[in-house]
Amino acid sequence: MVQLQLSSRIWNRRSSNHSLFTMLASTIISALSLFAVASAQSSTASASSASASATSAVAASIAAGSSGYSYVGCWNETTGIEGTSGARALSGGKMESVDTATVEACLEYCGASNYQYAGLEYAQECWCSNYISSLSTQLEESNCSLACKGNDTELCGGYLTITLYNLTSKKSGSSGSSSKTGAASTAASSWTYVLGAGVMALTLGTAL
Repeated sequence: MVQLQLSSRIWNRRSSNHSLFTMLASTIISALSLFAVASAQSSTASASSASASATSAVAASIAAGSSGYSYVGCWNETTGIEGTSGARALSGGKMESVDTATVEACLEYCGASNYQYAGLEYAQECWCSNYISSLSTQLEESNCSLACKGNDTELCGGYLTITLYNLTSKKSGSSGSSSKTGAASTAASSWTYVLGAGVMALTLGTAL
């Protein structure tokens, strides 16, 4: 009789241990399942974020122009060309470099003085000039690939490349490049007409 009671207790204890083991195993499996789901969700979120970042990185495009300026292409900077002494493609005018640069702001900045050309470079530089160096040539569009710091949907040149705009509609009643082009007829030694959309340029430069 005692032996039967002892056997029963041992059996009950084994059954209890088995139940505890089963519960523990079930808990571990559930925890692993939750971890797997969380990891999958995290991976999906990371992939989505990376995809969004990639989309943002390639979203920048060429702005058509404003303030009387029209886009005329991507052109090379001339500072690194031998014999230029560091002269820029757009010189003799004015420039600004700001962290809030946009195409519209640059064109307005140059247009305020009726500069013939406005160019954006290095994502934040705006250059204004009445001529462009003859050593600067038009490049493939892909060479101007930096988004503007003030608007990442627009392109603002590149490294030693310029997103260039040409003034086609001057503000009425203002001077600027128009007064210089008028001097060509009386100062032929300093100025020359260059065919290309009726634009006047310096002998050191070229018109588009």
